[in-house]
Amino acid sequence: MPITDEHVAVLRAQLEGDRAEHLRLMEQLDPEDANVNYTALVAAAFIEAAEDYFIKDGQAADESEVIDFVARVRARSDQSAEMINPEIAESMILDLLGKGTMVDADPDTKFGHQIVLLAALVGQKDFTPEELDTFLQKARALADELIE
Repeated sequence: MPITDEHVAVLRAQLEGDRAEHLRLMEQLDPEDANVNYTALVAAAFIEAAEDYFIKDGQAADESEVIDFVARVRARSDQSAEMINPEIAESMILDLLGKGTMVDADPDTKFGHQIVLLAALVGQKDFTPEELDTFLQKARALADELIE
């Protein structure tokens, strides 16, 4: 089953910081469907955002840039510092950039890190509504590929 408008709406609400709407929409998703399709959408959006942020003119950022980014995300709040394990977060990004290997973590931990890092990456872009639409459509297309 492909990514639906409902999956995209849930992620949009989260990325826009509308917690109440995000939770309301999330409750409407079938849990099994969400475990596959919504998770794939978040993963695809994370890939799109991380590649856009850390790859410039075909060159991947070096490890120090990744470390600095993760440190800034963790420094935003005590909650962020508690939620984000720097070893996991850094390895997720470095693995994506082909500069390291993902450390072992359970799927829920990986998902939690993806969503927090994704929110930080998207927040840095300060998208207009139209730009967010474009970003989410690219993520949706990639997610559809990932679940095929």
